[in-house]
Amino acid sequence: MVPVPNADFIYNYALKHPNATSWGLTFNQPAATTPINIQYQLWFNATNSANGSDIFGRNVLAFVRGLDEAIITVLNDPTATITTNIDVNIKDWPLIPAGQLSDSIVQSLGPVFFFCAEMIIFINVLNQIVSEKELKLRHSMEVMGLRPSVYWLSHLISNSVLVFINALFTGLFGLAFGFQAFRNTNFGVILITFFLFGEAMVMMAFFITTLVRKTRVAILIGIFIFVIGLLFESFVFSSGYLGYIWWSSSTVDPAGWKCLMFIPFFNFGHMFLDIATLTTGMLDTLTNTYIPGPGFPWATLYTSVPRDSLPTYGDGLPPVVPQTIQAWYLMIMDCFFYGILLWYFDNVIPNEFGACQVPWFFLTLDYWGIETASKKSINRADWQAKNTSVYSLIPPEGDEDSDVLAARDRVLDPSHFPELKIVNLRKVYRNNILFSSEKDKVAVRNSCFGVEEGKLLALLGQNGAGKSTTISMLSGLTPATSGDALIYNFSVRNQIHRIRSIMGICPQHDVLFDDLTAREHIHLYAGLKGVPYNEIALLIEERLQAVRLLTVADVRAGTYSGGMKRRLSLVISTIGDPKVIFMDEPTTGMDPVNRRHVWTFIEKFKKGRVIILTTHSMEEADVLGDKIAIMSKGRLRAINNSIALKTKFGTGYRISVVANPVELEHVKGIIQRMVPGAVLEDDSAGALIYQFPGSSTGSIPDFVQWLEENKDGLVKSWGISQSTLEEVFLKLIRETNEKFR
Repeated sequence: MVPVPNADFIYNYALKHPNATSWGLTFNQPAATTPINIQYQLWFNATNSANGSDIFGRNVLAFVRGLDEAIITVLNDPTATITTNIDVNIKDWPLIPAGQLSDSIVQSLGPVFFFCAEMIIFINVLNQIVSEKELKLRHSMEVMGLRPSVYWLSHLISNSVLVFINALFTGLFGLAFGFQAFRNTNFGVILITFFLFGEAMVMMAFFITTLVRKTRVAILIGIFIFVIGLLFESFVFSSGYLGYIWWSSSTVDPAGWKCLMFIPFFNFGHMFLDIATLTTGMLDTLTNTYIPGPGFPWATLYTSVPRDSLPTYGDGLPPVVPQTIQAWYLMIMDCFFYGILLWYFDNVIPNEFGACQVPWFFLTLDYWGIETASKKSINRADWQAKNTSVYSLIPPEGDEDSDVLAARDRVLDPSHFPELKIVNLRKVYRNNILFSSEKDKVAVRNSCFGVEEGKLLALLGQNGAGKSTTISMLSGLTPATSGDALIYNFSVRNQIHRIRSIMGICPQHDVLFDDLTAREHIHLYAGLKGVPYNEIALLIEERLQAVRLLTVADVRAGTYSGGMKRRLSLVISTIGDPKVIFMDEPTTGMDPVNRRHVWTFIEKFKKGRVIILTTHSMEEADVLGDKIAIMSKGRLRAINNSIALKTKFGTGYRISVVANPVELEHVKGIIQRMVPGAVLEDDSAGALIYQFPGSSTGSIPDFVQWLEENKDGLVKSWGISQSTLEEVFLKLIRETNEKFR
């Protein structure tokens, strides 16, 4: 037992010499009073046990009891009346308050929660862009003049705004809830960290969209990456031991984190772990005291986490972690890395129409907008010589129609250059990309024809005849296997970007944004076509009025009927004053009244333009077509105006005569005498129906004159009609099917 001057001596001595003192005793004896009040404090060593009142041990109680009994014995004076009260109080060593539970949660589960917030945007990007690809919305805009770079830039800007808002609100909510990881960190560091992570995930999503074409597949990939990232953040960066093990060279090969640095959520986890380690602090289990972290000011970005804050591994040493700002650099690197992959694969992976760039596209001058003299303008003589040479020219088939041969000869004439000139246009869908085989499907077989300005060519054919494929090649959606076309002196194979500036297209299937109104659609495409802003309002009024959509101009297109959508698609194809328009079955699904209004609109609009229209309606082709071309099995079977086709391929004329029953045989004799080739098709109740073959055309005028005069009153009434276009169409299709049977 060693006497000491005061209690402060014991306190300071115990701190300087831990585990060197077992017991200490101090008395606080006031002036003598009655009754006597003796107070003392007992100091005992509790270093190796938790420092709490609930573990007030047996030895301490025995010491207190013995001391109290000694005091009572000393003070027990038989001659005085002394009242003795024993009062024992227990006082713990002063402790720093333990950290809040919420801070512990942020430290361990923060990477998980904040990762989930960014992944919502990631999956939404996948859904939105692949949906536009699947619905062909992107290609519709590109055909109307949208450049891919502008398309991706618009998505980047819109999603960057969402990422910034998400980062801002995440930081503000963290401050509002009092999380130490947010309160003790420079707000700029928090904002930039979440923003860079979100941007890296957006760029990663952009790249993934180039690899898939179905929205459902894209969402599944997004969910898979979400689950992988969730598990990664939960098990790796939820604790400092597992989070920093990647930089312990004695435990993990450095190649591990160097590979993982291309994954944005790995870099985010590293960054947030550094922030949490330096701000949330740590619990000293030896003294059960909470030691707060130093905080994370901006300057800490350029330093590493202190070694005494890092765990130790197999070699007994803490890992050598990089500067915290490296996580920012790596997330920026991820943005550029996935941006380069996006740029390359978006060009070389074929779209749904099969169009793509060559793998070395970035080495070509055309891609960078550097056009050679031959690219800027086509030399007609050179183009004609190239496409009509013996090496490229494919001879016609033996049973080619004379009109088709005549159309072929006209476009092969070096002096004949209509506004649309097609030479040997051919499309083959190969069964094997390396070599041709019998299983290859020839969609279009060496089409040769031209269309002059101010004319409309109606293209007829069964499903699969090659109509839509022809339009796809002319509009640049599908690359031609061989052959070429000149559209206003621009080559389809080499100058499609120039053609699109003067082209409009109404696709076979409506490609519309369900959430946009008709007015908004026209605003969008007018902007793509470069229509002056002050002219757009008048354009909307005129075009929608022409197709009877003005009353629903502000209704979402997703609520339109099929016919209304077709009318809107037709209007979109006419925006920007195009010189050439391709209309693929534009009136499908329309009622007769609206179809007539659309026909009137097309008839007026074709002046000064070239229009190719495909249709299944013989009436539509008859009404609108200056020329009618019929395709079957990829071949052009006939091309001419309606009357010429009916005369050439039709069965002639059909004449009906109603005569007096008593004179019926006499009338039959007159008809047979005047038109020797006439064939009686029907004879009932005095009504005669004759079929006059084409060879009898010369006899028809005299016969009609006899019917009009009707001097003998033999005929009550009569009528004459020519073969229909439908009959011509069916005849040619039937002949083709018999040949390929």
